[in-house]
Amino acid sequence: MEQHHQYQNFKCHGRSTHESYIRPEEQMLINRQDIITRKDAWDMQEFITRMYIKQLLRHPAFQLLVATLLVVNAITIAIRTNSILGQQHYELFSTIDNIVLTILICEVLLGWLNGFWIFWKDGWNILNFLIVFILLLGFFIHELSVNAITYTLRVLRLVHVCMAVEPLARIIRVVLQSVPDMANIMALILFFMLVFSVFGVTLFGAFVPKHFENMQVALYTLFICITQDGWVDIYGDFQTETREYAMEIGGALYFVIFITIGAFIGINLLVVVVTTNLEQMMKTREQGQQNQINFSEDSGGGTLHPLQQGARAAAVAKALVDEPVDGELVLHGHPGGGLSARFDHCARQQGKGSGI
Repeated sequence: MEQHHQYQNFKCHGRSTHESYIRPEEQMLINRQDIITRKDAWDMQEFITRMYIKQLLRHPAFQLLVATLLVVNAITIAIRTNSILGQQHYELFSTIDNIVLTILICEVLLGWLNGFWIFWKDGWNILNFLIVFILLLGFFIHELSVNAITYTLRVLRLVHVCMAVEPLARIIRVVLQSVPDMANIMALILFFMLVFSVFGVTLFGAFVPKHFENMQVALYTLFICITQDGWVDIYGDFQTETREYAMEIGGALYFVIFITIGAFIGINLLVVVVTTNLEQMMKTREQGQQNQINFSEDSGGGTLHPLQQGARAAAVAKALVDEPVDGELVLHGHPGGGLSARFDHCARQQGKGSGI
């Protein structure tokens, strides 16, 4: 009787517990279907809007329109350098400037709608925003509305247009990739010029003050020499009527050493950096194309499917033990043999097990 009474209490307690979990759900008066539907509809509209905006920004017709307007604007800026033509067609040129600025503003706003934080991850987008922002400030700040600033910013926008042409974009990417190495070389050349300017002021300052009076004049003289243009005229000032042979010989050695190291070696290093990066980019591109060809041949032939190859490689790698023993990697269940033999054995075992 006592056990039967405990069973009845447990049964009633379990029923009440079960009802306590069910009754709150049955008494819910909120229509969750409407909430989920509205939220999903809003998310779907937002997704579709961003999808269409992205397609519009990447559409060739839109990019061609922007590129055409920018090229036309650059041509009008070049024509405006002629004061007579600039005054005759001032209204036409101003209209073209306003149309181009409106298109650029719309492009920035569409980029924000596509993804505000994603917009700032692209350096070209930041450049476009700065150009548009400064051009808009020109309407309120008179100092920013001068032709030298507005024309420069509008022409600078053409650099982004060049990125749409693949050969030009490749060269621009190579130049941008070479900037850190070029900066190091330029710093080395500047240090070399500073050292030689001190030597020049010390040795030739009193004899040729026209070119080595102080550090500023000496750096300007060395810059002319490093361009390999005009250094002969500078050296001609060392040949005076009194014929100071010591100064002439010293000046000759000075210019020969500086031009050899600074011009022939330093400047050519800049060219080497750019050409090396260009060759690396071309090799990477060719290797990628070759990998695509090999991948298509392997997929089209009687070889394994890429997913099967990945499964086999993962299974083989999983069978390897991380701890090296006597300079080799040991496989589970296969203690003998070299690394290549063990790898082939494990591959065959995995191939048999997976039915490949």
